[in-house]
Formats: sequence, structure tokens, C-alpha cells
Amino acid sequence: MASWRETADQTAQDDVDCLLSAALPFAVRCLSAYGELYPFAAAIKEDGDQVYLAMEAMLADQHLPATSVIAECYDALAAQREDLRAAVVVSDVRLAGMGGDAMHFALEHSAGFALGLVQPYLLVPGRDVSLGRMSLVAGDRVTWPENAA
Repeated sequence: MASWRETADQTAQDDVDCLLSAALPFAVRCLSAYGELYPFAAAIKEDGDQVYLAMEAMLADQHLPATSVIAECYDALAAQREDLRAAVVVSDVRLAGMGGDAMHFALEHSAGFALGLVQPYLLVPGRDVSLGRMSLVAGDRVTWPENAA
């Protein structure tokens, strides 16, 4: 099976790299500062500018269930997809059978591909975040589904 990099053009590869380069350090800072990772979304606009999306729950300082916030992230991205070319939704996941936590990066591009990255981490209270080996997992096209007009 071909790697996503073999099928994506250079702009799409750069967009994914740019989103991951911004989202990963932000997620680590959140873990260090708050001891948890609340879901968030970021995107690259058609003009190349990067934007973080502030969900209503965040603005209201509500602590809703992660699944609700993730759904809100995807709704906001889908509503703006005509003005975006790449997006990421970041959330905290539990690694089944491994007893650990990980950051999940659901990356999508308007060029028609999606991929997921899982970044295991260990949070040492009062200290740093130790990162494990990142792995590629299947991704779902939610912001730009195959049938999107």
C-alpha cells in the first residue's frame, strides 16, 4: 500500500506537517499546564493562514464531555470547509491493552485524504510530558467527506 506522502502533492504534505508542528507542542503545553488534554481543532485557511478554532464550550469555560467537544470541532470545521484546505482535531485517547494515554491527531486535507496519528505520552505530575513513539493509524474523512459538494 502506498504511503500518504506518495499520493499527496507537496502543498498537502506541507499543510499536514505545519498543522502537526503547531498542534503537537500546543497539546504538550496543555498537558503540562492543566494535567489533561481538552479536545481542540486547528486549520489552515485557503490563503495559508493557520487558525485555532475556539469552541463555544471553551469560550464559556464549560467542561463538556470530550465527545461533545470533538463533535463541535467537526461541526465548526465542516461549516467552514469551503474556506479551509487542511484541518486537525486533537483529543486525548486511552491506549487499549497498553494502560497508557495518547494524543490523537485526526488530520484531513481538502485534497481528499485523512490520516490519524497517535502520540503516546506519560505525564509526570509536577514535571514534564514524556513522549513515546508516534504511530500512523487509519483516518476518517469527516470535514471533507467523499460526498461533500
